[in-house]
Amino acid sequence: MSVKPPMGPVCARCPVVLGASCCEVKEGEQLATLTRSDVERIAAHTGLAPRRFVTEEYLTEEEAAGYETRRPLYRGYFRRGPVRLTLAIRAGACVFHEKGRGCGLPGDVRPVACRLYPFERWPDGSWSVQVGRYGDLAEARAGGSACLAVEEAGSMDEVLSAFATTREAVERLGALLAEEAGAHGRG
Repeated sequence: MSVKPPMGPVCARCPVVLGASCCEVKEGEQLATLTRSDVERIAAHTGLAPRRFVTEEYLTEEEAAGYETRRPLYRGYFRRGPVRLTLAIRAGACVFHEKGRGCGLPGDVRPVACRLYPFERWPDGSWSVQVGRYGDLAEARAGGSACLAVEEAGSMDEVLSAFATTREAVERLGALLAEEAGAHGRG
């Protein structure tokens, strides 16, 4: 199932306006959670061994349970153990991040979590965005971890529009992530 990624002009402007994108992280932060399906898709496309782009994060059983509770699309992800796969970081950014261009992976190869960002399904079943809103671009720039689309939008419909996507497309990506996360846990 191929779902068009929600990438629009706002992603290209984010590093210029906010100084960084969601593909760039601060010390101690992690990037997107990967499923085994993500790893297989990326490896098949790039020809890279997973060790070149995957990092393992070891959690406690409690941390893993909390992760799944807060992020219902990942229910079952840790069934085989409390190890989270994430994109590897090189020079403070995702290994596939190309400065000034963004992601070097085609949309249908990117991890589903990246295609879904910044949208997230909450434990009550509602959809929202993963990042907080600063309400001021200077504060967002200073605080980091902001999303330009969220800062500029006045409503969820405007955030969807900024990413050239729809609620239905976000729902489909969410369903795909839940399916891949469940399969990840089953091995």
